[in-house]
Amino acid sequence: MKLECRQCGSCCRDPLIELTDNDLHRLVKHTGIMADKLVILYSNTELISDEEHDWVKLSYGKRLIGLSKKRNGDCMFLTSENTCTAYEARPMSCRLFPINVAFSDDNKLTDLELSDVIRDKFINCKRKYGKGRSFNTFVSTASKAQKEYEDYCNKIEKWNESGKNGNKKAYLKFLGFKTSKK
Repeated sequence: MKLECRQCGSCCRDPLIELTDNDLHRLVKHTGIMADKLVILYSNTELISDEEHDWVKLSYGKRLIGLSKKRNGDCMFLTSENTCTAYEARPMSCRLFPINVAFSDDNKLTDLELSDVIRDKFINCKRKYGKGRSFNTFVSTASKAQKEYEDYCNKIEKWNESGKNGNKKAYLKFLGFKTSKK
């Protein structure tokens, strides 16, 4: 994995960052910010996902949980110097970017490819080829991300099948988070 980040911030400016409950737990612990202040709920009219198990059924429709953004669309943790204030606790999708990873049903790595948002020039990533990180380290991170994603999908399924259909705060409480009073 010879891709080296140049900290241009392009990947932190526009793409939606989906979160799992583990991503959210890491961010809450690192930042001290309440979970309901870290997430935004996206409707199926705001984005397209082929994965039915990504969608949480709430009282006002299906939603996908993503990381909140600033008013200008930047990630809430992106600084003016293009650094991340939550780098140590960043979501798994940020850790793997700009590579898309595919696994087989038996959790074997089957494919690695450059992310569509870069290949299709949706964002202008200034990555360079250089030192990067070891392939084994990357695969280990990807495997952990896959396990966390599967575990989270199981929780979504449990919530959806329970018929609770509450709001964002109710769902976050179901996941074990404290929420703000407002």
